[in-house]
Amino acid sequence: MQTRIRPQRAIILAAGFGSRLSDGQPVPKPLREVAEVPLIIRIIRGLEKGGVREIGIVIGYLGDDLMSGLLAHVHRAKLSFFLNDEYEKPNGTSLLKARDFVTGPTFLLMSDHLWSPDLLSAVGSSPVGEQQSALGVDYRIDACFDLDDATKVQVQDGRIVRIGKQLKNYNALDTGLFLITPALIEALDAVNGPEGCSLSEGVAALASRGRMLGADVGDATWIDVDTPEAHAEAERLISTLGEELDKQSHDALEHSMVTGVWPRAREDRAAAIKKAQER
Repeated sequence: MQTRIRPQRAIILAAGFGSRLSDGQPVPKPLREVAEVPLIIRIIRGLEKGGVREIGIVIGYLGDDLMSGLLAHVHRAKLSFFLNDEYEKPNGTSLLKARDFVTGPTFLLMSDHLWSPDLLSAVGSSPVGEQQSALGVDYRIDACFDLDDATKVQVQDGRIVRIGKQLKNYNALDTGLFLITPALIEALDAVNGPEGCSLSEGVAALASRGRMLGADVGDATWIDVDTPEAHAEAERLISTLGEELDKQSHDALEHSMVTGVWPRAREDRAAAIKKAQER
């Protein structure tokens, strides 16, 4: 059985150190401001505008500070917190701490990834069955801000077949936004061990059974704010595209102000996919 009902629940993984973005100050990475708004607040606002009503947040490192910072803001969605006291382990461990929150299709997000509304829509409309999950994938490999650090994905016929940062043969990138079901929790349980487990290991386990979908995010905007350089790029994107990183609204506004033709998004995208498939 497949679902196309927009999920109303989301989990944000926010337990890690975030050392690559640290400037030496004891501030949880999710509370680091991008264009004067904390990262995680931008994410929560985007989820709320996308119809999400319940948000589970996995906290760990400086968890009390993060919780206090979040509760200082007013939210339309109901927030629930899950403690990961093993936050030094890979990120799959964090998701397992919130396993009881995943009772059906649920968005899964990283606390340091910013994205435009159309990315959430693309992933949320994935036809995910009860034994499947989906990951938003981007075929515009050459447009990635930090390709070396990006998680690479091999997609065939809409299904993920391989995933990993060190993949040599790949045709898409992991955007960090998932639509998951309890099937991913079960897959993580199967690969979990004393050292914990990563999301990529769980994805690979589902992919090996043909149950991991790759949701094409089209021309959506996204960025992993993991370094000072990426932080500066995120602020540039917000300055250029607006608070929601909505490229379509920005392009429409530009078109209404100047004489010219509509942006060639479809043509550019087709070329990007063709190039990715040739890799």
